[in-house]
This record gives sequence, C-alpha cells and structure tokens, in this order.
Amino acid sequence: MQPIRTTLRLRRTVPSPLCAALLPAVLLVLAACSSEQRPAGDGGGEAASAEDHSGHDHAADDHSGHDHAGEAHDSGSGSAPTPSSSKPVDEHAGHNHGPGEHDAVAAKTAAAAGRKPSAGPVTLPELPPGLGENEGPRLMYEVGQGSHDFGRLMQGEVANHTFSLFTRGNEDLVITQVKPTCGCTVSKVMVEPPSAAEGAELVRYNYGDAIPVGTRIEMPAVLHTKNKNGHQNVRINIFSNDPRGTIQLGLEADVDMFFNLSPRFLNFGRVSIGEVKTLKASISTARGAPVKLEMADAAMPAGTTAELTPFNADADGRSAQWQLSVTLGPDTIEQNLHRAIALVSDLEIPGEDQKTATGAPSTYQATLSLSAQIVGPFTYQPNYLSMGLVRPGQVVTRTVTVECHDEEFLLDAEQIGVSVVGLPVPGGDGYQEWDRAQHFSSTVRQQEGKNAVDVELRLEGMPDGSTGSFRGTMLVHLGHPDKPEIALTITGVCRGGPIPGRGR
Repeated sequence: MQPIRTTLRLRRTVPSPLCAALLPAVLLVLAACSSEQRPAGDGGGEAASAEDHSGHDHAADDHSGHDHAGEAHDSGSGSAPTPSSSKPVDEHAGHNHGPGEHDAVAAKTAAAAGRKPSAGPVTLPELPPGLGENEGPRLMYEVGQGSHDFGRLMQGEVANHTFSLFTRGNEDLVITQVKPTCGCTVSKVMVEPPSAAEGAELVRYNYGDAIPVGTRIEMPAVLHTKNKNGHQNVRINIFSNDPRGTIQLGLEADVDMFFNLSPRFLNFGRVSIGEVKTLKASISTARGAPVKLEMADAAMPAGTTAELTPFNADADGRSAQWQLSVTLGPDTIEQNLHRAIALVSDLEIPGEDQKTATGAPSTYQATLSLSAQIVGPFTYQPNYLSMGLVRPGQVVTRTVTVECHDEEFLLDAEQIGVSVVGLPVPGGDGYQEWDRAQHFSSTVRQQEGKNAVDVELRLEGMPDGSTGSFRGTMLVHLGHPDKPEIALTITGVCRGGPIPGRGR
C-alpha cells in the first residue's frame, strides 16, 4: 500500500498599501499587551521583592543599618523578623524552632545586608542517630542567644558580653574545657549552686564537676579589638559530655581603625647615594578626636630623617590631623631599607586590661612602613651565584647583570676583569685562597643600548672524586673611583655519580 503524500503549497502575496501602513501600529499594541501580562517572577529581583512584601507595612529605614545576627526571637509565638524589601523572605516565619536554629537564618540575613562574616553561623549540633530528644546531658541556650553582635567598635576597645545557658536532658552535664578562638577570652564559667533558690547568686564552676539538669550557666566573654580591623567573628568552643559534641557561641563586631593613614606605605623605590627624596603621609583620627602624636623610636637609619607636624593644633599641641614627612639623603648608605615607624598617641584605650609591660595604660597607635632601594654607582642581579647540585666533570654556567647608574662613568666590557677567590678573611681585609678557583672561567659581554654588562661565570667541571659543598667569591673589577669592584658569593654542592644527561 503506497503512503499518501500531501504537499502544502504557499502562495506569496504582496500586502496592500493600507496593510503596510497599519502594521507598525498593530505591533506596538501587541507589545504593550505582552508587557502587562508578564509574570512578576519573570522580571528579576525587583518584582520578586515587591511580591515578597505584599500585606506588610514598613516605616522608612525599618531594616537599614543593621542585621539580625544574634537577635532573640519569641520562641513561644514562633514569629520571625519581618523581611525588608532588600532581603530574602524569612522561610522560617510561622513555625517554632529549636534553640540555636535562628542563628543560621541570622547569618543569611547578615550576608544579604552586605556583611562578610569570617566564620559560619552559630548553631546547636544535631543529635546522633538513635538518641532521643531528652536522652543524655544537654547544654542549651535560648533562641537567638548563641551569638552576640556588638555592632561598631573602635580599634582597641574591649567589649564584654555574658552568655546565658542552661542544662537539659536526663543526665548531669560535665564541661571539660572552654576554648575561645583568637581575639576572645573566657576567664570563668559561672553556674547555679545545687538546690539554690531561684535567683540565687552564681558560683564559679570547676571543670570536670557534674552540673545537674535544669541548672543556669553564665559565661562572661571578652572581645579584644587591639590590632583588629574590619568585621570580626570569633567562636567560643565548649567541650563537654554532651553527645552532640562541641557547642559553639559567637561574638561579632565591625572594628573601625582609630587612625586613618594615607598612604600606609612609603615606597621610595630606587634612590641613588647622594640623591635627596621626600615622601609624606597624612594621619588623622577616624572620629576627629584631637591627640598628641610622637614617634615611638626617634632614631632613624643613617641619612634618613622624619618629622611629625600637626594641623590646627590646640593650646596643648593636640590635633585630629597630622603629617609625617620622611626624607632620604644625601648621606644614605647602600642598602635595601625596610623600616616600620610606630606613631604613639596620648589617648588611652578604654578597658582595664589594656596595660603595657611596664603597667602604664596603653594608648592608640599607628604603624607606617617605608622601604627604599638605596643604590651606589652599580646594581646587579642576582646578588649571589648558586651552581646548584653538580656531578664531577659537569659544566654549569651562571650569569649576573651589572648596571651602572653613574652618568659620567661608562661600563666597558673590554676593561672589566673577573677573578674567582675564596671567602673573605674573617675579621680582616682581602679574601682567602680557594683551591677550586682554577675550575672556573668567565666572560664579560656588553649589553646593547645600555650602560650595563653581563658577566658569565662558567664551572668547567669539578675533578673526579669531588664531593661536598663548596663556597667561594667572584670579584668583578669595574674600576669606578667610588666602587672599584663588586663581590658575589658562589655556592654549590658536588656529589659523585653520573653526569645528568650523559649516563655513566
């Protein structure tokens, strides 16, 4: 039976002038209708946010400037904070939670608000499989009480918070250790005495003692912000016989720098001996507090001077803005200079534990770094020659580039000499003799278009039977009146065996 084939033929027609004129208007009407019927979820985050808040009335800035990390919610009502238009809907609204569960939600809310926590959310660990809700000892805290956010703190401030906990389950709890992470201290754990009346004063807990079910516990914690900056998120780890494992508490704060430095790093780059160069940095207090300011160590490297100048100082010499000027030259010496300049104010850091080693109160400080490569007539790279691991008879070459910075002195490869000697004479002038110097040769090549040369050192091969490390010196004789020669240390290790690539 033959299949039936059907062919559809389309006839091309030319629209009339009237249809052609009406076509643009029809297309505009269709586009407008399509826009009105577009689903809210298809329009991106803004449409979705508007839908999220249907049925809620918010005053302006209800949710601005803070997050919900660490806030306590009413566990009895099962309610959650009303979400703002810029944050995700609280998926947990309308039902109850076990203690600690809201901390994870708070962490998500903080992230939506632009916070960058340095650790994960504080939550109570899950029960091991097969264990009932009230079996074994339990260390608990109320919903939202597992973490505390201090908000904004000034660098150096000491913030205190006391965590309130309690025991649950059907066995006594035993705490073996409380270990905070860096930046936090917990000096003691306070517990309710056995058979004490409600509201009785808590006593200090001795690690390892049994804590009956239903006992109140308090843990005073201290957050230290000295030398801290930005968002801080620390943890307090509580080790006990709770079958869920380690229980965590958290402290958070955003720490503001007391001083603003611009720039914080003075990089002089390459400075020639005899050259004079000055860089400046501005120092201001973040909140406009006037202070006296001085350098902790007034002694500076040779040829370097530093000066602190206040702007609009009061009668006592205090100011909220200072300027540090650092000058190199003209009497600097050839070196790679790296120096930290500590600036000390007279304003004490609040907190009774902020004391120096001498017992004096600690004050706000700032540290500014400076660096410079102070060069003589020549610079060279690398600064030493490592021949590496070699075998007897193995040929190795190394090259050092020497560049002249004296515009009145010309490096001429044909006038430069190279010698290989031993190490410097201890406590004296000159160099020791070296029995392996005879195994080295050298070549000097001019660099085209530069006042520089390449010096190639060639190890022609250590004699058979050589073993152990070797050290010597390559002297490049340049003939400059201020720096006649440069010395580079030669190092290497010789081991017996086949030469790499040549077999036995």
